[in-house]
Amino acid sequence: MVLNRARVGGRRIRANMSQLLQVTIGATLAYTFCKLVLGHSYPFLAAVAAAVGTGVVADRRLRRALEIGLGATLGVLVGEFFFQIFGPGIWQIAVVMFIGLVIGTMVNSGGIFITQIAIQSIYVITVPVQVGAHPFDRTVDALVGALVAILMALLVPNDARKVPRDRAANLLQEIAELLHASGRALRTSDQELAKRTLERARDTQDMIDSWRSSLRISEEAARINARSRRYAAEVTRLARACEYADRAMRLVRVICRRIVDITRIGRNRPAVGAMLAGLGDGADRLRWALRRGESRTPAEEELRAVAATLSPQNPDLVDLQDETLVLLLRPLANDLLGACGLTEDAASAYLPELVPGGHNPKAAASGHTVVRTRTETMPLVRVGEAEATGPGTGAEATGTGGAAEAPGLGDAGAREGGSPAVGARASDGAGPSEGAASDGAGRSDDAGRSDGAGPSAHTGPPSESGPSRS
Repeated sequence: MVLNRARVGGRRIRANMSQLLQVTIGATLAYTFCKLVLGHSYPFLAAVAAAVGTGVVADRRLRRALEIGLGATLGVLVGEFFFQIFGPGIWQIAVVMFIGLVIGTMVNSGGIFITQIAIQSIYVITVPVQVGAHPFDRTVDALVGALVAILMALLVPNDARKVPRDRAANLLQEIAELLHASGRALRTSDQELAKRTLERARDTQDMIDSWRSSLRISEEAARINARSRRYAAEVTRLARACEYADRAMRLVRVICRRIVDITRIGRNRPAVGAMLAGLGDGADRLRWALRRGESRTPAEEELRAVAATLSPQNPDLVDLQDETLVLLLRPLANDLLGACGLTEDAASAYLPELVPGGHNPKAAASGHTVVRTRTETMPLVRVGEAEATGPGTGAEATGTGGAAEAPGLGDAGAREGGSPAVGARASDGAGPSEGAASDGAGRSDDAGRSDGAGPSAHTGPPSESGPSRS
């Protein structure tokens, strides 16, 4: 455990070595300037403001340097002004603290800014001024330190791509591992693995937020730092990839939730499992391309090959559940291709076209079908109080709420002058049933509509039915 912590600490030091050197150099420069150039005997606050404003982590921004540096300067000014009038003391500390917090809240709502005002004002009240020092020398020291921190943020080169690349790679790695785990759960019908994968997918929002935060910092660095402007184009591409990766992760959560339900059936699904694994391989290739700043073409080619198989009419699919998953995988492939740099139209072009009314033979054999019907509007027929029928009417109705019957699919009976229509039987006005309905007024829907004094329309030619996707 100790060795592991040492290794992690060593990696952290190597990652932040440049920033650690910047903090050291900035604090030393501010202290040296105030002592040798301005002649201040004890410019402690210059070094403090420079060190805190520069920060010891790489994710610093100009706004942070301004908030900390100017907050420290304003806090010293408030404390110095109060000290020159009332001197040091216990009640002075309380008053200065409150005044500093009020001013900080009024000027800026940032917590760092307010905290710096309070801390520096207390320091000025409690630490005695050096003999021979001029009034407000400590305010000048803090201002010098803040300016050094701002100059460090503006002038020192900083690779604006490094952190967003790492965060992008972390998120794409998580997507790839989730897709591989989901594919294994489908191939082996392992519901426990599916549940664990779903829980893991739900804990990924912090990774997305971290990537977005690093992009904001890098975009700012590319704007204000002359040496970082050459990275602006790649930062923009990373920001676009972040949007598509965020959408992809949301779809992965939905897919994982669906797989938990499907694995309850206890049927192995190798075809969709292989599709998920293929998308996972493509996401993994994209991860390496983003981390190294290399071409995304290999990842794009792998994702395109998988996208070409994402058709609900794929003969390898087992049943309707497989078709449903494939329909969810299509927008996921689209988003991953978008993260590779393709436009939405270009990415969609690699997906198989959805055939209207198409069906999968295996899904049809499983018994999941949906009926497709063709209807025609027939001439309206006026019926009276008594039972009335006419050529081509698709239902019988009475004006007093009698039975209405529409022969269903597979019914042996046929109506006078009519043909079997799609529907089921509904009678005695009790309520609707699938395909046809009647109520107390003798109204029949779907097979025909008639009431005691109104028009009647019906289904014309025989219905067409066949297996299709639901």
